[in-house]
Amino acid sequence: MNTIIIATDYSPAANNALQYAANLASVVKADLVLFNSYHLSPHAANGLVSPTALEQMIDHNNSDLQKLANETARKYGLKVSWVSKASDTIGELSQFAADRNADLVVMGMETNLIEYELFGNTTTAAIKRLNCPVLVVPGDVPFKGIQKILYAYEHTCLDQDNHLDLMKEIARKFAAELQVFHVDTKAKAGAAVAVEDEMISAVDNLLEDVDHSYSVIGSSKIGEGIVKGVEAFQADLLVIVPHKTGFLESLLKGSNTRSMTLKTRVPLLVLPNANMN
Repeated sequence: MNTIIIATDYSPAANNALQYAANLASVVKADLVLFNSYHLSPHAANGLVSPTALEQMIDHNNSDLQKLANETARKYGLKVSWVSKASDTIGELSQFAADRNADLVVMGMETNLIEYELFGNTTTAAIKRLNCPVLVVPGDVPFKGIQKILYAYEHTCLDQDNHLDLMKEIARKFAAELQVFHVDTKAKAGAAVAVEDEMISAVDNLLEDVDHSYSVIGSSKIGEGIVKGVEAFQADLLVIVPHKTGFLESLLKGSNTRSMTLKTRVPLLVLPNANMN
């Protein structure tokens, strides 16, 4: 991993995500890029603010971002750069991540239910637009290391070019325990299910260079099953590859699943799925 982009708006959730990203970058020896996208006020956008005042607003924002980058570099001993854009957040972030060939984009997630619902829309939009992994960090979860990684496995989401390299790198760098977890929607809810040989064979080929274990549970709803898996394994990081359009919405939105996800409070690493449509 060479480059990690952290999207920040200076909010508490973004600051917590920055702390998480900086600690992660320190372990994996990656450079950190602070990305800020801001919107001009209607008055400024309509030319009702003088050019001098507008320039001062932009300079002030750039100064704050540069200060944050410098403080982060000193605190964590990292190479930290920054970029500020005055336009659409997701579109600019997607383009910038592609231009920088980013290995990972980190975003914060608010804990307030209303703010979470709004940010959940932004998060899912970012994941759909970005062609690189995205790490979503809950605002009330500080970095405490990564000792246990739960990979929610679904065989239909992996193409021949997806070797789960980022997850494996994190597992190796942190010497983390990796569990491959599958939700069987046809089995009795809450029941432990035997791991099929076909699943073991497929995953062993992908994870041949990383120690791992297996677990399967029955649940009619994938989101609920994943939450139970996270809690049972006491995971520090949940890894998913979305297997179909709407999967993230079902996991991040909807009253029941949303409240369970908030209760679980675990960073979510989403790896891109080229097959999703």
